[in-house]
Amino acid sequence: MAFCKDFNARTQKYKPDKPMAVTITAFMDNTFEFIVKSPSVTWYLKKAAGVENGSSKPGHVTASTITLKHVYKIAKIKQSDPFCQYMSLESISKSIIGTANSMGIKVQKELD
Repeated sequence: MAFCKDFNARTQKYKPDKPMAVTITAFMDNTFEFIVKSPSVTWYLKKAAGVENGSSKPGHVTASTITLKHVYKIAKIKQSDPFCQYMSLESISKSIIGTANSMGIKVQKELD
């Protein structure tokens, strides 16, 4: 019961349609701890690009296009994740651009 109350209290700021990753650790003395992370980078990229899936042939067929502004916004969100909090915004952005390229989403400075 304590888990449900704690989980609901920590996750009430998230919207119902937003997926989130949760890592739960249960201990032998019936205590627990959990870490709530933001959605995956691919989910944010698909949402920013307005597509359901990435390209079936990344590198050959472009599924959609996003701007560096989108990448920056995603990087700011991901910077709050426990595993990214000590990474620079630039390195997180480079990782996001790499993920976008592997999904067939083109990153431009500005949309025409």
